[in-house]
Amino acid sequence: MPSSRRLFLKKTGTLAAGALLAGVSAKALAIEHTQYFAAGDFAASYARLFAGQTIIDSDLLEMSLPDIAEDGAVVPITISSDLDDVERLYLFADKNPTPLVAEFELTPLVSTYLTARIKLAESCNVILIARRGDQLLRRSRWVKVVHGGCGVG
Repeated sequence: MPSSRRLFLKKTGTLAAGALLAGVSAKALAIEHTQYFAAGDFAASYARLFAGQTIIDSDLLEMSLPDIAEDGAVVPITISSDLDDVERLYLFADKNPTPLVAEFELTPLVSTYLTARIKLAESCNVILIARRGDQLLRRSRWVKVVHGGCGVG
């Protein structure tokens, strides 16, 4: 019996330490990414992530958005692609107070398909960047916003 109790305590301690370390690393990751989701200029935010890298416009990324969004607070978007090995997606709204709207990390085990609702402050370009290894692909769409959704006049 005592060995079972020791084994239980050892495994519980290992799980607790793992959970603690996971929490610390998640917090560090969140702090590291805070700079990308900070309010500021689109060009500066874009440059922080992609400075000096070649970005290719591509029709291989599909991005479905309304041409006219009545309410910028809830703009539906669907992103999809048949490309393999898409590792990360970045979604920008060039006129938003916080230009980087979302970042998604993908695994090769899932296909590139997601749907969400985003906020747009005003009429703007919505820009999708997909990272595949060393390659960056871009797709953008203009969306006219009737009523802004980011608390901007």
